[in-house]
Amino acid sequence: MMLMDEQLSRRALPKRLASRLSDAILQGELKPGDRIVEAKVARQLGLAQGTLREALRELEHQGLVTKHGHGGTFVSKLTISEINDIYLVRRELEPLAAMLWHQRSKPEEFVQLSKIFADMEIAGKDRDFARLVKADFDFHKLIWRLSGNDAIEKALNAVCPPLFASYLIKASTCDPYEVSNDLEIHRTLVNALRQGTTKGIRNTFKKTMDLFRADDIQNLRNLEANRESSSGKPSGDSDFGIAGQVSS
Repeated sequence: MMLMDEQLSRRALPKRLASRLSDAILQGELKPGDRIVEAKVARQLGLAQGTLREALRELEHQGLVTKHGHGGTFVSKLTISEINDIYLVRRELEPLAAMLWHQRSKPEEFVQLSKIFADMEIAGKDRDFARLVKADFDFHKLIWRLSGNDAIEKALNAVCPPLFASYLIKASTCDPYEVSNDLEIHRTLVNALRQGTTKGIRNTFKKTMDLFRADDIQNLRNLEANRESSSGKPSGDSDFGIAGQVSS
């Protein structure tokens, strides 16, 4: 039994490490653009590099880190060009997903969407930004899935995680986060899906994607301006004190 417990503990280790690294990113220990040097971090933690790579794959799936070929793994930092590229895809596919769902929607599916939106409202009231952004992502992923088109769902799930990761990083820092504005936009989407026509839904979602894109670009510009006015210390290789916090 002890051996089995040890095996289960080892299997759970990458997930615990991914959670700790995620916290380090969201709490500012690791900043956008920082390089995570596998050998260095594994040595800090007293863990095998394979365990760390497993954890980093999970974070990459979440959009929190980006792997650049043989150049290493970095905390995700979107450029304006990358934001525009993502929205070029999202602006076409998400309105289409919403239209397809509207044409085949069932009452119980609106209950699902309403529950997620209610969770967003509660998280916003509690200023629980991590929960709010997770619910936000769940809101959109549900629409993609309920479109009934696997190709659309896969494409949006492939390109959009870095956007939501950047929301989470922003919401977890000292930058102002306009919860009420975010909730109002999503309320508009819910109302369009409930009451709108197919054409109206398409237009509402396209306008919303344009709002999101403009907001994301402005947030990035504000972040860069804040960095320039701060100490000016450049982003570098990761070095943070988490040894011993995930190995037990």
